[in-house]
Formats: sequence, structure tokens, C-alpha cells
Amino acid sequence: MKIKEIDIKNFKFHHSLQFDIKTQNCLIYGENGTGKSSIYEALYSNFYYYKNTNIANDIFDIVGTFQHRDYPENTEVNILFNNQKEINRENNEVTDSELLENQTIYFANERLLREITEEDFYTLIQNSLKEHFPLLNNLHRIYLDWMRELNKPNNKKTSSETIEERIELDKQFKTQFFEYIPLTEINSIIKNDFRENFEIEFNIEESKIEDKKLIYPTIQIKVKDIDDRGDFQNHFNEAKLKLIGIAIYFALAKKYEIDSDLKLLVLDDFLTSLDMANRKLIIQYILKNFGEYQKIILTHNIQFYNLIVKILKSRKNDDNKEELEDWDIKNIFLFQEDKKEIALIKDKDKSYLSIAKKQLLDGEYHLSGNALRKEFETIVFEFKQILELGKKEQLNYVLEMLKATSSENLFYKKPFNVLKRLNERYANIDTILNEEDENLNRERGKIQYELKEIKEILKLEECDLSNLKSILEKTEFYKNIIFNSASHSNEEIEIYRKECLSSIVLLEELNQILNNLK
Repeated sequence: MKIKEIDIKNFKFHHSLQFDIKTQNCLIYGENGTGKSSIYEALYSNFYYYKNTNIANDIFDIVGTFQHRDYPENTEVNILFNNQKEINRENNEVTDSELLENQTIYFANERLLREITEEDFYTLIQNSLKEHFPLLNNLHRIYLDWMRELNKPNNKKTSSETIEERIELDKQFKTQFFEYIPLTEINSIIKNDFRENFEIEFNIEESKIEDKKLIYPTIQIKVKDIDDRGDFQNHFNEAKLKLIGIAIYFALAKKYEIDSDLKLLVLDDFLTSLDMANRKLIIQYILKNFGEYQKIILTHNIQFYNLIVKILKSRKNDDNKEELEDWDIKNIFLFQEDKKEIALIKDKDKSYLSIAKKQLLDGEYHLSGNALRKEFETIVFEFKQILELGKKEQLNYVLEMLKATSSENLFYKKPFNVLKRLNERYANIDTILNEEDENLNRERGKIQYELKEIKEILKLEECDLSNLKSILEKTEFYKNIIFNSASHSNEEIEIYRKECLSSIVLLEELNQILNNLK
């Protein structure tokens, strides 16, 4: 069972957002503020409905917490599976939530993974982890059941008897804790998969009774064989703490997975503070150990997005094709409609040009212009992806520099390769010049050969962008007509057929440049 379609209405950031998942997995990239976390929260509200007793018992108000601020209509999250079954939310009610029972469903975001190493671990089990791994609630029940017996009116136990029982209870808890928490597997992930040179352990401090109330045990994560003086969080940097949190979550996920129709893993910007080497190891771990899961990954980090795509291209699926074919790659970005920002999810290979051309043939000039504006915004979006830029002002700076350059400007697709090969050639020249050889003619021939090689390297790696300057100049003219969102909010503004046709030619030229850069 896999998610096929998602329809979100009036939920947090999104007034209306629909998208499908064509293959097994889905990767969505978008800048901060485009509504990725709203998608995560919307899915979470449905899939954790049966786990989260606060949601199920209406203690937690979905509508009051997540309803879109500008649209007071019903809040809806509707999910269609590939077997035509559905899980639909309307306000606080979810239909057919029994479909989710006995399924393997995991959600993790940056906040949860950070809390794993920041909070007392016993408190974390009570507040968060038992929702993701319901069997962990059995650890808390050890003390709850005992407290119920202790607080019964007919309880005649003495203080010493109570203390003895509490001590015995702590022993029982400690034994069961290490049965429920897979410490060996956690450390295996840290050392073997994430290639770190440390292991962790859990330090459990016994419970207490104060003023006839039970104070639950406290559990601290420690680095094995290192005295952190009770200051674990400050002993390791943020990246190491995040790796520990991820290792704990994934080890628990593998321990408690079951054979089920649905296996789902949803991750939202979960790798902040980690460098690219660590991110690569984690993605490889996920692809290796969660292969049969439907995976939905949302990220705002363009380098991480490109890293995932690169890794997927290098891996083979069961059909000996690029594993990338098992992923539906999408971008989410914002555009203006009715003077409000709304999110649009675009398939990576989808083009609005074909839509614009059809609408133009039908005489729908305003609709055609709107589609052209979306195409222009997606082209700008792709420029940022290719150049791995995270901020709009950075992209604008690059485009301005390109516009200002001469027609002889060259852009190198793989500058690192160019520099590496140039360095090798220059090293050869340096060696030649320092040789003690009187045969100058032979040496001159060697140098000429190396210089020729350098020239060939430059020729092979160059990507001529000389025509980009004139295209960008045309863009300046059309951006206030076709590519300006304000031009589509007023039906009185006439958009001429000729301008739409010229814009189509312009966008096709920009797309050609993008294809040359890819």
C-alpha cells in the first residue's frame, strides 16, 4: 500500500494544495517559507491519529492549531492510496483510521531528533517516543500500575515496604529498558554506518518518593568511556548530537517495524547542522535499510537535495536501472494569485510551456500568460538548483554578472575537474623547466605540447553562454507584462497574442541554456 494522492485544504500554510506521487518515493525541495513543514504536519495529523491519544480524544485541537489564518473554512487532509482506500480528515475527524492500525509508519523532523539528545530520555519516552514507538509506553506503565496500587484507599504498606518495592521496581525497569532500547544496534549505526569512533550508553538514575509522590527515573545519554562531568550536550558539537539522535531513532524504527501492507517513512529537514559527508552516509543508510518503505523527504537545503539526486543516479534498483526512477522529484515554490502567496508543487520534468501553447491556441491569452509566468519562475528556480544557491539575492547577483559579461564569457560546468587537470599540466611544465637538460629544442617541444593540452582542457569543459546576455535583456522587457504576477490579477489588462508568442520563444531559449548547464 502506497500513498498515491495528497489533497490539503486550509491547513496551516496551504489554502489548497494537491499533488500525486507517481512512483514509490517522493523528494520535495523548496525554500524556507514555501510550506514544506505544513505538508509534514498535515500528513502527521492523519497518520498519527490512531497513535496520538490527544488527537484521537480531541484534547489536541487540529482546527484551532492548524487552520489557515485567511480561510476559516473546513480544514481537510485527504490521502488516497494506490489500492483506492482513503484516509480523510475534516477538521478534527478522520475517517477509516483503522486502516492505519498494525502498519509501520515513522515520522521524524529536526525538532524530534534534536530533543532526543536534549531532553531527559525518560521524559522523552513519555512525551514523544511512545507516539512513534507505542510499545515503549510499557516502560512507563511499570510505574503507573504500581502507583495505582499504592494509592488505593485500602493500602496498608509501611514506608519501608514501599521503598523496598520501589527499589525492586527500578531494577525491573532497568532490565526492561535495555530490552526495549536497542543499544547495541544504536552503537553499530554510529560506528559502522556513520563511521564515528565513539559509542554511547544510558545512565539511569533511580526513582524517588517525595511528599508521597513518585519522582520517575532520569535517563541521561553519555559517551562511553568519557567523563563528560554531567554535561553531555556541551561535550559534543551539534553535528555529533544530531548523529546520535538519528542513530537512536533509526535503531528503534528497525526494532519495531512489522510485516505490514504500509511501510512509510516521512522526513522533514532532518539533517540540519550536518556536513555533506555525514549527510551522504545517512542517506546511504536510509536507502539500504528502508528500501521497501515508501519514503517522503522534504528539504530546504539545495546541496542536500542535489546530493540525494546524485546518489540515486549512482545506485541501481531491482530492474538494474537508476534508482532515481523509483523517486518522484518535485519542487515547491510560491507565486502570487489574487494578491496572496500560494504554494505550487511542480514535477521536476513538468513544463508549463505546453500548457501555455494550448491555451494560446484556444484564445485564452490571460491563462496562457499565467502559465508562462509559472514557467519563468520554475526556470529561475532551476538556475538556483544548478548553481546551488540558497538565496534569491545571490541568484540575482549571478544573473547580473552574466548580463554584464562580454560575448566571450565562458561558464565551466565542472570547474573542479578543470582546475585539477590544469594543476597536473602546470606541474609537468614546472618539472620540465627545472630539468638540467641542454637540449632546449626538445624541452621547448614538451612545453608546447603541455600548453596545447591545457588549451584542449579549456575547450572540452567550456559551456558558451554568450547568448544569455541578449536573452536576459529580453526578459527585462517581458517581466513587467507576462512574467509579472500583477499583470494576471486584472482582467482589464490586455495581453496580446504576439507578446505570448515572443515570451514562449524566450522561455524556450532559457530552457536550452539550462539544459546545456545540466
